[in-house]
Amino acid sequence: MQHAQHTPRPWYKEPWPWILISLPLTAVIVGIYFLNIAIKTDDGLVVDDYYNKGKAINTELRRDKAAADLGITAQVMFAPDGRTVTINTTSTKPLPDTLTLRIVHPAQDDFDAITEVHKSAGNQYTGSLPKGLAKANHWYVQLEDKANQWRVQSEWKPGDGPVAMLGRPKLEPVN
Repeated sequence: MQHAQHTPRPWYKEPWPWILISLPLTAVIVGIYFLNIAIKTDDGLVVDDYYNKGKAINTELRRDKAAADLGITAQVMFAPDGRTVTINTTSTKPLPDTLTLRIVHPAQDDFDAITEVHKSAGNQYTGSLPKGLAKANHWYVQLEDKANQWRVQSEWKPGDGPVAMLGRPKLEPVN
């Protein structure tokens, strides 16, 4: 009886080595992809000076209280194109001719817009946003003076309408 001589095939013609090589190779490719994403994107919520930012909260609260003491409120109306803004203000004291309007996105700081608004008539201010508003569902709107003495702010959701109400009237105690 003769035994048939079977010559083995080379390893690269067998399926199992390729299956075993493909698993770690896939992990390396996916790892390189995620590393590339991590390098190219910005961690917008991380700040280097978190301690100083935390201490600044007290200053911000002081500015909000100063605005409430002055009775400052504002109605911010955004144009449909998102590039112009009109603000109607109320205050117990005259406001300056130029104010700063900040429109802050909660998570993407590259969407933020800062502009100066100028008094156009009475207590009305107008201005234009440099890059227009990005399409987002939620914003923080802040109006402040140039000397950083007071600030009124509120949340604004464009889905609720093109108007944001900032500040609140000072409530007098009831006798």
